Amino acid sequence: MIMHRSLSLASGHRTGVSSFVPVLAQWGRRRKVTVTGKSSGGDSSSKGPEDHLRTRNVGIMAHIDAGKTTTTERFLYYSGVIGAPGEVHHGDTVTDFLPQERERGITIQSAVVSFPWKGYKVNLIDTPGHVDFTFEVQRSLRVVDSAVTILDASAGVEAQTLTVWRQAAQYNLPKLIYLNKMDKKTSSIEHSLDSISSKLKCTPILLQFPFYENVQHERQGSGSGLRGIVDLIELRRLIFSDSKGANISSVDVANDVEWKKRRAQLVDLVADLDSKLADHIIENESVDDVSSAELHSAVRRVTLSSKGVPVLLGSSYKNVGVQPLMDGILRYCPHPSEGITRDPVLSAYGSELCSFAFKTMHDPQLGPLTFLRVFTGTIQSGQKVYNVSRGKHEKISKVYLPMAEELQETGEALLGEVVIVSGLKETITGDTLASSHTVSVAVSKKLRKIGHVHSGGEEGPTSRGAVLGGVHVPEPVFFCSVEPASISQQKALEAGLECLKREDPSLQVHTDPDSGQIILSGMGELHLDIIHKRLQSDFKADADLGKIQVAYKETISCHAMKRTVFERRLADQKHSVCIELELNPVAQGDSKLKIYRGRDKEKGENLSMLTDKQIKHIQSGIDSVLRFGPKLSFPMINVEVTLHWFETTRGTSDTIIEAASASCFRDCIKDTNIYLLEPIVSLEVTVDENYQRVVLDDLNRRRFVLEIIDVRHGNKVITGTAPLSELLGYSTILRTISSGLGTFSMHFSHHQLVNPLEEQKIVTLLRGF
Repeated sequence: MIMHRSLSLASGHRTGVSSFVPVLAQWGRRRKVTVTGKSSGGDSSSKGPEDHLRTRNVGIMAHIDAGKTTTTERFLYYSGVIGAPGEVHHGDTVTDFLPQERERGITIQSAVVSFPWKGYKVNLIDTPGHVDFTFEVQRSLRVVDSAVTILDASAGVEAQTLTVWRQAAQYNLPKLIYLNKMDKKTSSIEHSLDSISSKLKCTPILLQFPFYENVQHERQGSGSGLRGIVDLIELRRLIFSDSKGANISSVDVANDVEWKKRRAQLVDLVADLDSKLADHIIENESVDDVSSAELHSAVRRVTLSSKGVPVLLGSSYKNVGVQPLMDGILRYCPHPSEGITRDPVLSAYGSELCSFAFKTMHDPQLGPLTFLRVFTGTIQSGQKVYNVSRGKHEKISKVYLPMAEELQETGEALLGEVVIVSGLKETITGDTLASSHTVSVAVSKKLRKIGHVHSGGEEGPTSRGAVLGGVHVPEPVFFCSVEPASISQQKALEAGLECLKREDPSLQVHTDPDSGQIILSGMGELHLDIIHKRLQSDFKADADLGKIQVAYKETISCHAMKRTVFERRLADQKHSVCIELELNPVAQGDSKLKIYRGRDKEKGENLSMLTDKQIKHIQSGIDSVLRFGPKLSFPMINVEVTLHWFETTRGTSDTIIEAASASCFRDCIKDTNIYLLEPIVSLEVTVDENYQRVVLDDLNRRRFVLEIIDVRHGNKVITGTAPLSELLGYSTILRTISSGLGTFSMHFSHHQLVNPLEEQKIVTLLRGF
């Protein structure tokens, strides 16, 4: 029998915190870890093969300040995990554990919390809402089976809501929507449902209605004095009587004509989306005969098929409607094995181990810690695993599960579980782990038989097809230099940056070849500021940041093609490479190497001799040039590279192959003009109508392109696009010109060609002449 060993905190956070991140983030920094000894209970033998059917892995996502963390706190409180819910404005929430999160009142890092509810286990990931931390959302959504989108009912769908919704759609996740803040006077169900339909392009299925002290407000679906909700499926009024919302009284409203009418409308809507329910209604010739169980089942089928999205509502801060939302997660969200059938790669693994690394962090005591989602099979402490993405074998030291107030070491993790493992030194975010190389090769063969093509494009190593679709790391849009305050701080700075880079792949660190300065590249001003603060607080590295600047890109203007013969003599041996590359500009796309597939027989025979290893080193050589463009040393993008010829002498080293590829690529770009590209963002500004003109005048000076001006609760909502370089420090300027009444949000849209006049300004600014 495999025994558990529990690790708990010696000094107290709030009792009962079941969270990976809060516990681990404090190890070696603010808390002392103690080993409480082996526990006789909870061993892995008590785990059943059907446990995954009563497990839900859910991501919670929203625009900033919609109430994600507040809702998560209520989940933990009502499930009995914590004794009292924390508040964001008090800085005592479970999932916002970093000092920077508590200071700013926002979520920066995604946090995994686990709680029981009515015999089920829910693993919930609370994600950031700020645009600078979109990557945190993306890698979290990769490992959940469904997502809860929280909307501010007074604002509807906002800018960042759109971004995270698209990310969830990339993974075909079933989704629920929770209309939060229904206690606000400006809340509106009608406006929220309209924005869901028009902006998210989905069919909202309203399952509840608010219950207000004022009957008129109740019928309108908006107002103040929120007391409870009406469950349209069960036709019951749920009244949250006490201040903490723990006591719920239920009143039957089945005889209320108004609510019966609304239920009939709900049944009609669901029947339009679910053929089984439609057949039942046709057979019985009545919508009134549909039972609650049948309607719940129909809503679940519609949710799993993504034909519609259930909409629930409440006010988490006022403790209204949270428990029914928790019930909705159990009823309508899929269990882990239901997601396997949607992914051919997972299906090919069958009962063999397939897990995905979605986050890493470094702990001073335990070393590298890796967050894993076990999709199929099992993981055990001490097990050897094969990293399919890197082609390397590794060994897991320990496996940890969140168990109420302590982090518990467990013998194994089963299908559907989200765990942390120690001992993986090579594994990074986005890697796929299998039990062995043999298994990965077998899976790859299965996939080729059914015609599955790996998302990476060209075939790589033998087991490459056995890799799960990874997490796309977005290109950084800001950069700045960082220097130690003194020579004595150099080692601490380098060690801190190495750890942060491993934890956060959206942070890029390199040394400028001309100045020798360390350059940080990130997703926004806030992102880089948080990195700076963490260097100081977590790694005790006293460092100074340089001026934050926009990260431009470079691209080619036209087609180019060159054949290069690269020869070197090393240690009395001749190394020779003949390579031909073709470059073409593309509208949008990665600069990945393509192999010529044309009709030229001679080229076809030549390229058929290429090995996976040679392709890898050719790509590596090309990448070395793409990282630093010839104009201003910004990365090159939107370049399609095609290999037409490759010939090498026996014994030619890999380094020479890389150098030859880089040399040929440089020869090609000498025959083209290099253009500068600047990041363009989608911008949404909300301002009092009295300040609309002055805000628009200011935006027009920033090369703003207006798309639409809308009205939301008496405020003007200005939407359009603008160059990111024109919005540096815009939050301070907007507050000044709008007397503090203006707010804005933005997210990256695309890269756009810089006009010659602006390009000259940028070159002068960056070069200094």
